[in-house]
Amino acid sequence: MKTILVPTDFSANSMKALRFAISTALSNNAKIVVMHQTSVLELAPDSVFTGLYIPAPMDQVSFLKKELEKFTKQALRSFKGKTDGGFISSEIVPGLGTVEIILEAVKRHKADVIMLGTTGASGLKRLFIGSVAAKVVELAKVPVVVIPDNFRNKPIKHIGYASDLAHVSDELEKLVPIAKTLGAEIEIFHVEPTFPASEAFKKFDAEKHMNEWRKKFDMPGLAYKMVRTKFDNDFYTGVDKYRRNAKPDMICMVTHRRNWITKILDPSKSKGIAYHNEIPVICIKG
Repeated sequence: MKTILVPTDFSANSMKALRFAISTALSNNAKIVVMHQTSVLELAPDSVFTGLYIPAPMDQVSFLKKELEKFTKQALRSFKGKTDGGFISSEIVPGLGTVEIILEAVKRHKADVIMLGTTGASGLKRLFIGSVAAKVVELAKVPVVVIPDNFRNKPIKHIGYASDLAHVSDELEKLVPIAKTLGAEIEIFHVEPTFPASEAFKKFDAEKHMNEWRKKFDMPGLAYKMVRTKFDNDFYTGVDKYRRNAKPDMICMVTHRRNWITKILDPSKSKGIAYHNEIPVICIKG
């Protein structure tokens, strides 16, 4: 992990995401880019919406740059004596289309991971921010770490990885480097029962496959747990049961590109978990 992108809206939860990013960066010499996307519509909320994008005046952009610097300095106070923050850069990006701007920033800075808060406000703005985070999770090609409202920054030592057991090796290829960066062990967990019965689960040999993956990824502590629920396909209950019993520091979800019919019939599990959890969720692309 070389570069972490932290989109911020100056909210308290954005501050939590930035502090988490700083603690992560300090442990592996990564750099952080803190960005804020803005437009004249945000800077002048009483103005009438015309449907046209008007670039933010330079003096307002300059003001926001100073605010972003202050925001970053505030986050660094929690790390006093450990760093001067020289590995952090910041930018204000004027324009419309928050999700597109975040994804473009990932490419521009060659970011390895995005870290952001779930919500940062109340009312309609809360819904907007939530929808932005959901879209980032769905569309980003790099892992996205989502920090919930009530998270208190602490080391990540135990990652619970929710798996359907269909593509574990490929998914571990993406998760293991992040886990090692964080200094965390991974526990794969699978929620049962499913209907129709999962072919991947039928073919899964816990002892055989776990030994193969421990050797392949040089992770002796890699573990597996099956979580039983009362009803078929009760995924959310299974994840919550695992969270309460195993007490992981982070949950890993894998997002899969789905067609529009599937999206209607089965809302994204990874996005739902991100908004209803008490611990960070890392979403990786399947």
